Amino acid sequence: MKCLGRDEMEMFLTRSGVTDRSGMANHIAACSDCQRLKNALLEEQEQWAREMYAETLPESFTDQVMSALREEEIEPATSEPITERTGRVAVKRSRKIWWVTVGVASILVLLGVASFYSIPTVAEIIRSLFSRNNVDIGLLRAQEFGLVQHPNIKIKDKGYTLKIDEAVADPTRVIVALQLYGPDGKHERDRLRLSEEGSRIVVKDEQGKVIGKLYDMGATNDFYYLVAFFPEPIQSNRITIEGQIGKLDGDPWDKGFPAIKGNWNFEFPIDMTEAQKQTKITELQGEYTSPGGMTVRLKRLTRMVQGVRLELDTELSPEALVRSPGDLWQKQELMFHFEDAAGSEIHSVNARKFPRRDSLMTQSHIPGDKPGQMHLSYTFKYLPEDQPYRFVLDGYSVAEQDGSSVSFAPARLQEEPVFFRMDGDDIRLKGFTIEQPPDTKHKKTEGVLHVDGKLWNDPSYDDWMVQDSEGREYQASMGGSLGPNGSDRKHGILELGEDYEFRIPGMLTVPERLTLIRNVVNKRYVNVDWLVEMNRSPENYNKEGLVGSIQQFGDLNLHVGRNEEAKGQRRKLSFLLGIRIIRCGSFNEHEDGFVGLEEKTEGLDRILVN
Repeated sequence: MKCLGRDEMEMFLTRSGVTDRSGMANHIAACSDCQRLKNALLEEQEQWAREMYAETLPESFTDQVMSALREEEIEPATSEPITERTGRVAVKRSRKIWWVTVGVASILVLLGVASFYSIPTVAEIIRSLFSRNNVDIGLLRAQEFGLVQHPNIKIKDKGYTLKIDEAVADPTRVIVALQLYGPDGKHERDRLRLSEEGSRIVVKDEQGKVIGKLYDMGATNDFYYLVAFFPEPIQSNRITIEGQIGKLDGDPWDKGFPAIKGNWNFEFPIDMTEAQKQTKITELQGEYTSPGGMTVRLKRLTRMVQGVRLELDTELSPEALVRSPGDLWQKQELMFHFEDAAGSEIHSVNARKFPRRDSLMTQSHIPGDKPGQMHLSYTFKYLPEDQPYRFVLDGYSVAEQDGSSVSFAPARLQEEPVFFRMDGDDIRLKGFTIEQPPDTKHKKTEGVLHVDGKLWNDPSYDDWMVQDSEGREYQASMGGSLGPNGSDRKHGILELGEDYEFRIPGMLTVPERLTLIRNVVNKRYVNVDWLVEMNRSPENYNKEGLVGSIQQFGDLNLHVGRNEEAKGQRRKLSFLLGIRIIRCGSFNEHEDGFVGLEEKTEGLDRILVN
């Protein structure tokens, strides 16, 4: 993998549009140049935070001001009328009173500013979920509809204070801003780690059933950005966030602090009634069968405050099903994107390019009632409400039986590399070693086949094995950094990093001869040609310049009316964030659902920094 540029590193740190996060993380860990760039950007972010969010005034500030005022002599105003004779004296007195008045007014202004930044509904909003680096379209809409709740959780134990001032929920997701302060009053960003044991935060429905678990999304150092996504829109009108926090982790970087056990448990309810009212469902129509034997059917579009859920069905033909016996047919993935009327990409799913526009929050794959049929759903942060856009199918992948193989002498690979070339994949076998614990991943001796090259197919569901000259078989697992090396979302390839390898547990010595066998390939098909016009009436639809199979299923304009209360919420949000929010066109420049500091020229709401 190549070194990351500044823009790519910023995308990595903000988790925006990153397709191979684990590969990037592995590269950064091994690359000193990328580590320096990462540290520089983190320091820059901290500097901005210090400059933007200065410390609040001390509690003794008011007493100091009042003490200073008591020492100042303020002469009472005369009740006698001012005449020509007393004019000079009156001027002298008025000057003194004027300076005192100016001083008092200045102090009141300072106190007003201090109180402004100490009001939780203002200061905490600016410093948490709604700071400009964290807010996305879903959060803006939640604020607009008054769905931001303030549970005011504050729990102290063993010198550590846990605070929660904001939570947002709708049928799509729950977001919680959690802060943890140490005995010195500083925010401890790395002490809380959510897991099954020790510390976890769950979402429960009205019957007390766990329907989600929050995890730390990262993205900011100011607080723990906790998120739970729901694969299916929840139906409850009331949910409960329950924290079971009994442990703060120890030092992961040898800074000398131990793990701490305590009790920071909490729970608070979230009323979902208003969020449920904003949920709108539209049934869709549209069907396409590819030359490879997959049929894709559009089902419905569900608009919620913080997201839009697209549901589809897929079905394999009998001929295609033969290639995917057993449960292989269940391992299906779609590749598609949305674009506006001008052809500019809005979002893409499983695209083969970097960077890509991706606001996918969650997805689900559920087998249907018969072999070959799958129910798929994808939930996005945003899709246009008032402007026409298109659903474009780019391809799909499905796990199929393979059996392709290549034989080689492991000890000679460095001098004589061998190539595995099949179905568009081109893998170079360049070396073989035997590794002992602790350098292995399975706590036992492993054979390691070092490779590089390029992949056309998706390796997600591949199944590999090796066989030695004695007929012994070993499972082989692929791992390492990989990512798209171009800008073609449909025909791009995956490039294997220098660290890519096959791990072969249980192989103790270098065999004289090996055969690498791919039992299952996650085969990728792009010979598709289908798009569907959405949010556009037939009379306004112009087919000129469009190719492929085009279907129209009516007007999907589900624009939620802005009442006076919602307008007031938008004005309040504009004031809090120091921006102006203006209704305008489609999100041609929208990236990963996040609104950055720069001006977004078009979108659900136009953001202009004051």
